[in-house]
Amino acid sequence: MTRIGDEVVHRYLSRLDEPGRPRVNLATLVRLHERHVRRIPYHNLDIRLGLPTDVDPAGNAARLAGGDAGYCFHLNGAFAALLAALGFDVTLHRGQVKKAPALPDGVQFANHLTMTVTLEGRRWFVDVGLGDGLLGPVPLRPGVVRHPPLTFGFAEAAWGWRFTHDPRGSFTVMDWEDRPAQPHDFAEAHHVLSTAPTSTFVRRLIVTNRGPDDVVWSLVDCQLTRIDGDGVHHRVLTTFDEWRRELEDTFLLRLDDGHTAGLRRLWQRLPRQRSIPAG
Repeated sequence: MTRIGDEVVHRYLSRLDEPGRPRVNLATLVRLHERHVRRIPYHNLDIRLGLPTDVDPAGNAARLAGGDAGYCFHLNGAFAALLAALGFDVTLHRGQVKKAPALPDGVQFANHLTMTVTLEGRRWFVDVGLGDGLLGPVPLRPGVVRHPPLTFGFAEAAWGWRFTHDPRGSFTVMDWEDRPAQPHDFAEAHHVLSTAPTSTFVRRLIVTNRGPDDVVWSLVDCQLTRIDGDGVHHRVLTTFDEWRRELEDTFLLRLDDGHTAGLRRLWQRLPRQRSIPAG
């Protein structure tokens, strides 16, 4: 993995409200992970606006340090680069997010980049690129983990590991290989996901983050969803100004006047839908 420079490290840490270079320990990993998923949203806005990106971890670390965000290849790649620059022992892995439980086990199409960190004699599963996923790192072992308001499962398999999402989450499972991967292993999948007409990322706008007070927010096209301790709540956004305000205030997207024309064109293309009753 290409190392990132001290300036990028400093700006990245500043975005995570980390005033200085932290120690390499579990407390640091937990703190940076939680701040990352609360402050840097998961989104495919670049794809929907026709803005090219790649899977280079160092380049994406610079993008995030400058205020941008992205989806798994950008978020996890950048965070892995930051952790490596700080001195953590990081390993990348090929993963596959699946929405249909009938799909074959294992990884046939690496549509997800994930990572493990070896620290204090133990391996930790670390992932800031699942959108409505983990709040913090998890010891790599079979079992159930609760990060309110969601609950996740981990199971070991011959090919690696299976992460099972909460039933209210955005997908069913994410399988990942235990063997190490390299950044270039994800280039083809990124190209397909960001250009193919059949790709969900090309057809739908998807934005997700973990808000304060154990809340998970997601926006799919015009529908805003909040998951909290009381259940799942949906609301359809009906005006451009309301939609943009949610992007900036709820999802913390840094939008400037240069985005306005593209956002308005995207808003006009989004499918309109009725609100789903809260459940």
